[in-house]
Amino acid sequence: MTDKPNTLSLIEHAVPPEGMLAHAGWVSGFSADAGCMDAFVERFTTMGQRERAALGRTYICLCLDRSQPQILPGEVPGMLHLPAATDDPPFRLMHAKVALLGFRNRIDPRKWALRLLVTTGNWTRQTTQDSLDLIWRADLNAEDLAHETDPTSRADIVAVRDFWRWLRPFYQCGLFDAAAPDSRQHEPFGEMEFWLDRLKAPRGVTPRFLDTRRQSLIAQLPARIYALDGTKRRNTLTLGSGFWEGGTEAGLPRVPERIADALRSSGLLTKGAEITMVFEPDDCAALASPAVFASMRQAGWKLRPPLRRPDDNRRLHAKFLFSANWTGGNACASAWAYLGSGNLTPAGFLNAAGRGGNLEAGILMTAKGLHWESQKGVTHVGVVLPVDWTREITDVTSLSAGDGPPERDTLFLAGPVSHLRWIMAPEGGALAAPLGEDSPDLVVIGLDGTPLPRNVAGHFPWPGEQPAYAGVARDGRVVQVPVLDDHGRLARALEPIDLEEAIDKLRNFPVVPETDTNDEGEQPAGTDLNNRLPRAGQMEARYAIRRGMELLETIAERQTDLPKQDWMAWTRRMHCILLQLGTLPGAAETRPNALVEGLLPFALNPLSCLLEPEFLPAYVTPDSPDWAALSQVLADVANNWGMAGFEGFNGEAEHG
Repeated sequence: MTDKPNTLSLIEHAVPPEGMLAHAGWVSGFSADAGCMDAFVERFTTMGQRERAALGRTYICLCLDRSQPQILPGEVPGMLHLPAATDDPPFRLMHAKVALLGFRNRIDPRKWALRLLVTTGNWTRQTTQDSLDLIWRADLNAEDLAHETDPTSRADIVAVRDFWRWLRPFYQCGLFDAAAPDSRQHEPFGEMEFWLDRLKAPRGVTPRFLDTRRQSLIAQLPARIYALDGTKRRNTLTLGSGFWEGGTEAGLPRVPERIADALRSSGLLTKGAEITMVFEPDDCAALASPAVFASMRQAGWKLRPPLRRPDDNRRLHAKFLFSANWTGGNACASAWAYLGSGNLTPAGFLNAAGRGGNLEAGILMTAKGLHWESQKGVTHVGVVLPVDWTREITDVTSLSAGDGPPERDTLFLAGPVSHLRWIMAPEGGALAAPLGEDSPDLVVIGLDGTPLPRNVAGHFPWPGEQPAYAGVARDGRVVQVPVLDDHGRLARALEPIDLEEAIDKLRNFPVVPETDTNDEGEQPAGTDLNNRLPRAGQMEARYAIRRGMELLETIAERQTDLPKQDWMAWTRRMHCILLQLGTLPGAAETRPNALVEGLLPFALNPLSCLLEPEFLPAYVTPDSPDWAALSQVLADVANNWGMAGFEGFNGEAEHG
């Protein structure tokens, strides 16, 4: 478990543990933007945009407040922004900033890891570049579970698991439902759920993670402190926030006063404790009121700006509480800290989720070993919290209330279907409703903004190649939904590849190696995918056979040692890659790879040998679903390559 201060950015916390691969993840927050999320998903998957787009699979599901604009499908390959399922969820704002990430070992499916991130910032470039924010992280792996180590992290991740299972029904997650017959996007998330199901809350261990589903943050605070660090009284309390309650009435600001009173009445704060407020002077709401300011000064509260370097223009956005005993020495005795999404406003800290309360989440932790001042070999408060302990705000004329929160409208609400299917027919491509979800009322919007007519099959003809998304109408609004191809992939259509790239992708499964592309995903100048090998008329027969055997050997070597959990993903990946060597349906001016054309004159289907027992793992037997899946893939590829009906290497005819 890692909860020590460090300098990693929000994005860098997505990097997989050593020897692990990204598998699946859930991310929530108030807002996000494509730039930040693309960087996050790139670190998580270690793949660029082109490789993620070619895979067409979702690694990260993103749940934001319904007032935020949609990040369009395909804009961040590997991530899908899920729409709110209802405009009346049981919370005022979706404000909890939490990520639960799953990783797995490439070879051994029994080795997996989970990572919990709780942050005070949103998933935006502004957070990573312009804001002073805090992040907390815990890692747990299968070995910890097997040996029953790190019980506190287990308790935290169990709590977060329950948080996510409560939250997901308020978002449209149909693509990730195992019951969806046309979507395979759910499979990694289903395996992650299997890992989470194995976690049991350790007896007598209080989680550090807390949220406002049932109780406000202030209602949970005293009992959590008791459980984590006993009933000691502290004589300091520091409160920091980027946003504060409004109002100009005289008296102490309500939320900080209520927090201090709750701690005092619970025996966790002394009556004369020193209270410090940390805020941005030019955007501090009620704190800028002369009457409120005078009350704080009269009560002896210390008012301080956030700590930053002279050339640092970032602004405080972090929300935190910190309490400890100062006993005249350098040690912070009995220290605890809260960080999370809850602003020091009634909706953020005083109210549970509901019409008057946001859905908030945070971490309450002890801070053992912390010191007040910098000394060699110690961790001091200055590197943990952004507080300028050397400056004090004493003049109310230096403060301004700021603009306050903006009005928010619902911008992204679920459509009548979670996705559409791409159907390829001789007359062209069309869009269709998910299996079992079609309705005569379904309206699909074309490129010109008008409804598309249905054809005789009940599908919606679409001009051109498969789109990453298309609009569907609901209650006078148009919602953009992702489009799945017949491989269960999201986003753009398959592109031709050469033999070397195909072998590389197959050999490195489940990793997708980076290819020689520029930032726009284009091949380098002078490269022709179909001419890296001689054309069929120029290719020697011996050369075609040798290269074909190299391809088959790569497939056989990789698939014979695959874990059973990876088999279906492998057959789908192989299906796509082999089709990329053939004639892609719907693609403009494509022709088979030179290797495929070079093999056709032999009237043999070399793919047939991949069903021989020596080329298969032991669990793939002729009566198994795994065999049926591979057989179907090989038949489809043989048909695409023009080899249907050719004899296999065993002398028997193959049928597409």
